[in-house]
Formats: sequence, C-alpha cells, structure tokens
Amino acid sequence: MPRPFAFLSACLAAVVVALVAVRAPAQALTLPPPAAFAVDTAMGKVACAMQMPAAYEPAQWRPVALFVCGDDGAMAAAGAPPAQALAAAGFVVVAVPAGDGARGRDGVALAQVRRLFRIEQGGMHALVAAGAAPALAFVRRNAHEFQTVARTGAVEGLDAEAAAAWRALARLPGRRVADLGDAAPAALAERLQRLHGERRLPAAAGDVARALDDFHDAAANGDEDRYFALLPDDAVFLGTDGAERWTGAEFRRFALPYFQRASAWTYVAVARAVELAPSGDVAWFDETLDNAGYGECRGSGVLVRRDGRWVVRQYNLTIPVPNDLAAGLARRVRALQAGLPAQPTTVVLVRHAEKVDASADAALSEAGHARARELARVLGDLPIRAVYTSQFARTKDTVAPLCQALGLTAQAIDAKATADLATVIRAQHAGGVVVVCGHSNTLPQLAAALGVGEPIAYGESEYDALRVVTIGAGADVGALALRFGR
Repeated sequence: MPRPFAFLSACLAAVVVALVAVRAPAQALTLPPPAAFAVDTAMGKVACAMQMPAAYEPAQWRPVALFVCGDDGAMAAAGAPPAQALAAAGFVVVAVPAGDGARGRDGVALAQVRRLFRIEQGGMHALVAAGAAPALAFVRRNAHEFQTVARTGAVEGLDAEAAAAWRALARLPGRRVADLGDAAPAALAERLQRLHGERRLPAAAGDVARALDDFHDAAANGDEDRYFALLPDDAVFLGTDGAERWTGAEFRRFALPYFQRASAWTYVAVARAVELAPSGDVAWFDETLDNAGYGECRGSGVLVRRDGRWVVRQYNLTIPVPNDLAAGLARRVRALQAGLPAQPTTVVLVRHAEKVDASADAALSEAGHARARELARVLGDLPIRAVYTSQFARTKDTVAPLCQALGLTAQAIDAKATADLATVIRAQHAGGVVVVCGHSNTLPQLAAALGVGEPIAYGESEYDALRVVTIGAGADVGALALRFGR
C-alpha cells in the first residue's frame, strides 16, 4: 500500500513558496514557518499544525515531538519558541488539540501523524502544559503512542484532575516521564535530544533497530508489501496464542484482512536491546512494546542480513504476565484448554461485628464476639481460599473464629487500599471464594472496584448483612444481599 506523502509534499511546497515571497534575512530562513493541516474525524475536522526541521524530506526518519494544546491553539503551539527550538534540533514538531476523546478523535489525529512521518524509534515524545488537565488526559488515553512524556510550566496549585492524570502517567511502565518546570526552550530541546539519544543504538545495532522500526511502521500504516519484505516467506512468526506459529507466507495469508485497512496494527517500541553475532550478519533482539488493546507486550527474535539488508527471520510476540496475576490466569487457561466452563470468583463482603465503643481501634463487644462465631458457622462450609481484613482489630476479631475453623490466616490490607485489594482478588483468586471483612465506608468502595454496578450501603447499626459479589461466568458483576443472625 503506497505511503500517502502527497499531502505532506504539498505542505512543504507551500512553505517554500512562502519563504521565497517573504525574502527574509538568511538567519530567518533556517526553519520554515509552521504549517496548518486538518484531520477529518467522526466529530468533524481537527485543526492541527506542524513545524518542520530544516532540510526535511519526505520519508526521512525523524524524532517526533507532539505538543498537546487547546482546541484553537495548534498554530500558536507550533510557532512558539519551544517548538522552534525542537525543530532546530532536528525534531518534527506536531501540535494536536486535546479534545475530549469522544469517538476516538485523538486516535484518528495520531494515526494521521504516523501516515505523514516515519517516526524514529517508533514512539513520539509528548509535551503538555502542567495544569492542562484535558491535555494530560489526552496523553493518558494514548499512552501507547509515546516513548517519553514531559510537562512544562508551574506545577503549584494544580487541580485534582490534572494532578491525578499526572500521577497516572508517572506510573506508566517503560516510559521516561519528566517534569521540566519552566525550562527555557533550548533546555527543553536539549532534554528531549538527550532522552532520544539514550535509546539510539550504535553502528550495526542501530541498523537492526531501524529495520525493526520500519517493520512496525509498515504495519501501523497498512503497508503490506513493505511489512512482508521485512518478514520473508521463510521467516517464522509466533503469535500470542500457543497455536499461532506461522511461516512468513502463512502469516501473510492470515494477516491479509488486516492490511486492507488503513492501519493493520500499531505496536510502539518503548525499550529495545540488540546483540550481533561476531560475523555481523545475525542479530538477536528483544523489545518492550505498547499496544492500545493488549497493553505492554514483548517482542523478541532474530534478524539476518540478506541481499545487503536486515530482514526478520523470527519474531515472537508475547504478553508478559505479572507474577501476581500468573496463578489465576494459569487456572483459567487450564480450564479453557480442558473445555471446562470458567468458574466465577465469589467475594463475600461482611462488615465487622459490634464494637465496645467509638474509639479508633475498638475491640468487639460481647455481642460482637457472638456474631463472629455465628459468621463462622454460616460460612464454614464454603470452599474459602483467603480471608482479608483491614488493619483494625474489630475486623480481625470478626473473622478470627472463621479462620480458626478453616485453618486460614487472615491477611490485613490497609482499609483505604480498596483498589489494590480488588486487583489482588482478581489476580490471585480467580474462580475461588474470598471473604473480606471491612467497614461501612470501605466495603461499598471495594464492591465498586470489583465492578458492581449498583451502589451498596450499610446502615450505621447494620452488622448482620452479607454482600455476595459474583465476578465472571459470563454475567455482569452482581451483589446478592443476605443476612445472618445469632
């Protein structure tokens, strides 16, 4: 599929005409002026802008810096001193409005950027103003497109939305996230040059890296011929499913429907290592990739020199599984392979029993201890795998008789860490039964984190309520309300 550079060539030609007409002094001719372009989306046209480096030619590999701006600010951002400094340093600079993410508007704009430019190292460099919550949200939505994220400007007094978006970006795996403050344009350009240079591989390893960039870029732009020139018929492609082992020729037949689209798939490398054989004609690589659907992935394999160019001889695409998720996922895989229905995960939410007083870490009252024994009787026949409590004595004491009867040890997790607990339950106890003893204000949060749609609540003096949350088994997450007495 031919690469659509006609639009870009027209833009550059217009820039040249403008330069001749102005006849500015020689030093003003170093960079062309910013050029506007529009992207057609389902929500209408999106006004974007670009600032080109000097002597740029179509199909050149260049680092790309993406400024995320307000809806009417693309031309101003592309012409501002930071963009000019980056273009002078050799970057292609693109300014894209943040929008609100509706109906994939920003994704369409970023796909257009990939069609216009061959992005060196695959991932763009995102720049955003510190307090611009919509721009931060844009980068967060499209984090798979970027190898670095930088924010500029004062960070004091950020609103809660902007602060939360920045914290989420700072946790992204494999990214270089920088807070540049009020850095001067030259300092900003130097910083991005350094970050970009950190990933640049030298000599022959750099040639291998460029071949891999070309490989991924061809897929992102639906260029079937270029992609399979890099993955020849006698290559081997190993997919994420255990049954997916194709020769290059077989993979081309499989992938044909994908390459009928404007983009087959987009995987962006955020880290890469290359090692060459002493002969210099074989290279081994591994790379960390990001993808909008699958998240962090890993590619590894072998390239060989053939007819004077590097081609992929084997590519192995995998989805790394964090250790905390491995056990639950393995059980689900075994069940699927055995043709067994997926077992639901059952989470029994119980509030602590009655306490002696209103102190911060009050013990159970006599009535509370009696209720704890009743809870053990009611739940004792369930195949409970784990019991969780908060750090407070009243929750630990409520499940103590149950744990004693089952031979389990309750695990205490901070009462505020409901999202973390939901992750642990999904990861480590898929298909099992778990009991969580918490508080009237934390159990509703946990239920929501587990996916329960309807809010649940506990009355101030309600100590006999159980909420049984069921996850999986092909149904929506639900919570059954039950009661137990003494």
